[in-house]
Amino acid sequence: AWLGSLPLILWYFHLVTPISLFANLIVVPIAFFILAIALLSILTAPLLPWLSIVFNNANWSLARLVLALVHWFAQLSAGHYYVEHPHWPEKARAKIAVLDTGAGAAVHVRTQGADWLFDCGSERDYERVLRPYLHATGVNRIHGLLLSHGDSLHIGGAELLLEDFLPQVLIDNSAADRSVVHRRLHQIFGSRHIKPINLNSGARFDLSPEVTAKILFPPREFAAATADDETLVVQLLISPAVRILLMSDSGYETENALRASGIDLHSEILIKGQHHSGKSSSDAFLDAVRPRLIIATSRDFPEYERVTDEWAASVRARGIKLFRQDETGAVELHFGDREWKARAYITGEIFRSSSR
Repeated sequence: AWLGSLPLILWYFHLVTPISLFANLIVVPIAFFILAIALLSILTAPLLPWLSIVFNNANWSLARLVLALVHWFAQLSAGHYYVEHPHWPEKARAKIAVLDTGAGAAVHVRTQGADWLFDCGSERDYERVLRPYLHATGVNRIHGLLLSHGDSLHIGGAELLLEDFLPQVLIDNSAADRSVVHRRLHQIFGSRHIKPINLNSGARFDLSPEVTAKILFPPREFAAATADDETLVVQLLISPAVRILLMSDSGYETENALRASGIDLHSEILIKGQHHSGKSSSDAFLDAVRPRLIIATSRDFPEYERVTDEWAASVRARGIKLFRQDETGAVELHFGDREWKARAYITGEIFRSSSR
């Protein structure tokens, strides 16, 4: 039965459960006894109701035992794992999925078998968007998780993700904030003996031999009035020379600090959220970054989370391709040896690095 249903399970649930072969050796005989005792209960009920009650109580105990065994087998390491849909192998140095999590963020980077997450959305978006997506892409464990700043829409799903995917590396923002979610996560780190890595501007780390990440902001011991102004700004370098700038919810203050630092901000792709002031990606900042493509979150409410028509028009006037996620949904990026391409999930539109 397991082998017969395996193709359907793979197709619809992306799931392989080898442990079920062993579980059935124990659970199926117990299930047989449950059916047999249920039949005895029916037969004895008219003449010996007290005996029927005994049979029913025995069945209740056996049913509880089955549930406990199934739960135990499900928790066993390597008892089940998720797989991708079958597809032709693609030659890609890296793949990036910018998921549509409303005003939050969840960016998945896959490179040479390593899976990294930059933010993980709110708890609701994690359960409805990120976790199903990771299962569908065959992710069973996260190699690294970076938490950009203390915004529940960006890090609210971290508690559940730590349980489900056990990231090997956890990078946290050490800047002080007033986030209740962030404080709760710090308590969880302590109770589970998790030691997050705190990085500041100038730090670098490798996602794979092909992909390197550099922290551009904030500097050490930096403090700001709001979490948006102290978010981790990350620049990814994909070999040989493609750069992606992840700005999260940064605003003018962060942009001005980055320009004043003298750091080379030029990046082919800019991935950004919206600052709580509604002001980000100024003309001067775009002059410094010179992106070919901008992927921006956008929501109608609250108003500051929406990409304004004026800003969108000014971006397009510069010859920059804009994917606003209230129109495109998630955006998939594929990086090959010679070119990269971006595909919008909802519209299906494809933008290539070779496009003019």
